[in-house]
Amino acid sequence: MHAFWATLLRQGIRREGSTGRPGGPGLGRLLLEELAWAAREAVHPVKMAAAGLVVVGVGVALGPTTPGPVLGAGWRLAVSVLLGLVALATAHALLQRRTDDDGLRALRVVLAATAVLVVGTMVVGTLLAVITSSEPDQVEHLLEVSLAIDRPLLVGAALLVAGILVAGIGNRLAIPGALLFLGLGMLIGSDGLELVNISDAGMVQSIGVVALVIILFDGGLGTDADRLRRGLIPGLALGTVGVAVTAGVTAIGTMWLLGAPSRLAWLIGAIVASTDAAAVLPLLRRVKVPNRVADALRLESGVNDPIAVLLTVGLLSSWDAPSTASAWIGFGALQLIGALAVGTAVGWAGAWLLRRVDLGTGGLYPVLALGVAGLAYGAAVAVGASGFLAVYLAGIVLAGEAPRRRRSVQLFVGALSSGAEVGLFLLLGLLVSPGELSAVAGTALAVSAVLVFVARPLAVWLSLTWFDMSLREMAAVSWLGLRGAVPIVLATLAFSSGLPEAAVVFDVVFFVVLTSALVQGLTAMPVIRRLGLPAQEGPSGSVEIMPLEDAGVDVAEVVVDADSSVAGRLLSDSGVPEGLLVSAIVRGDRVLVPRGSTRLLVGDLLVITTADQQYGSRDVQAWVRGDPVA
Repeated sequence: MHAFWATLLRQGIRREGSTGRPGGPGLGRLLLEELAWAAREAVHPVKMAAAGLVVVGVGVALGPTTPGPVLGAGWRLAVSVLLGLVALATAHALLQRRTDDDGLRALRVVLAATAVLVVGTMVVGTLLAVITSSEPDQVEHLLEVSLAIDRPLLVGAALLVAGILVAGIGNRLAIPGALLFLGLGMLIGSDGLELVNISDAGMVQSIGVVALVIILFDGGLGTDADRLRRGLIPGLALGTVGVAVTAGVTAIGTMWLLGAPSRLAWLIGAIVASTDAAAVLPLLRRVKVPNRVADALRLESGVNDPIAVLLTVGLLSSWDAPSTASAWIGFGALQLIGALAVGTAVGWAGAWLLRRVDLGTGGLYPVLALGVAGLAYGAAVAVGASGFLAVYLAGIVLAGEAPRRRRSVQLFVGALSSGAEVGLFLLLGLLVSPGELSAVAGTALAVSAVLVFVARPLAVWLSLTWFDMSLREMAAVSWLGLRGAVPIVLATLAFSSGLPEAAVVFDVVFFVVLTSALVQGLTAMPVIRRLGLPAQEGPSGSVEIMPLEDAGVDVAEVVVDADSSVAGRLLSDSGVPEGLLVSAIVRGDRVLVPRGSTRLLVGDLLVITTADQQYGSRDVQAWVRGDPVA
């Protein structure tokens, strides 16, 4: 539209087809000339004859001889229809007139649209007036229509836009998005500007679950084979032993320091024990750490929810009647084993559908994958397993088994995940009353101190000391384990269970999460620099596929990493398998046309084409790693 505004702001414009000097008529004259030309084209004898027939038909149908509410009012509608037909013909003429001037073309589009909208509105209004027997001299009253969703949609859209803008500011200032979104929610909530008032914890819990499903599915899609190999066992240790140790140490510290009842202290410890994918994954995109540190944190945030849910639900269920040890063991086993089975099965079935079913358009495959995520959660919950873990595992399996669709699915789900993160923390910020937090500030600060400086470091050391991690790496894992949405969502379970101390539990947990985002999130980069850890290594060498359906080929992208067998070798000596063609090499800011004498370097992005849509990605991966090509 830049050319359109340039046309409006110019004092004159060369006439179409003229050979004189620039300048020509002014804007007002230009508009009149365009409309006059279009009207001459529209008012054609044949066109007007057809319009006359329509008008006569309307007059006869709605004229004086017509019974009913429109008696004698047909001439008004007939005139409106005539004007409408002329407006349509004029608009059509404007749109058909050819010109090389982009601004003039845009101006004609605006004129055509204005003519159609104005006259169309008049025709519809006249029709309604005729049908309802309205007279021109009647006292007018304002007509309006509204739906129940209108205001919530407006408020939700405004909050989403504000949240995205705040996220952009946070990225530039290196401030965690979760902290900004929580702060924005509290600012516009009931204790702030009072623009939005949300007090339904159940609704927030439900929306929070949906958002976490999307975020965890995105995390699973981004966990490739190399990340899984490096981080699976450390992540499992952190997500099981680490969560239990964190919950226990936090509970004991809360009892000793604050004299809290044992069950209440254990409930708070269980709720805040798990790290949160919604807070950790965005942080890892901003803070660069060694791959095995990042992979351990990523896997931990995806698999630690079942243990936290086990502890929280178990404590709430046994609040009045203690459960037996066998009940606890059975519940925990079902949560973990059931999630493993359901997540793997649903992920594999979803990958099979993505590979085998022709949906006709590429835009439907990401939507299908999102449906698979919902099925994984719902099926797992239906059998009593952890839906969150099932979704995360389904994402891992689907990304690994359907590499041709992985890129498009990741882009779609990644965008949804960013929006879900914004909406989730905004809602959580709206739910809390900042005025009530001051009453628990001292208690919550003591819980935060025990959690961050005692429980978390001890849990990390006990979990990772077996995996040859240095103390500096374990310190990084400890400090980057942020708390976020999951503890707050778990805290809402206290309300639904009717716990008398539910409000206190929620406020303390929210304060702990806020402190974690504020202290750990803001200091993450300085702490990592202070620890002197090397920056995260480059991409892991996984293959990204972009299907070209119409061309019958796939375009693969793979980064040469330090472990690749082709690193440092000439392309002619690298043994490119038959059926693969290295089309381009992206090295830094340059794009190289590959030749046999081109040496492949670490960090090179190889663009490879293959006609084998079934096994092409496997062959690319095997070639880069030096594995035998089947």
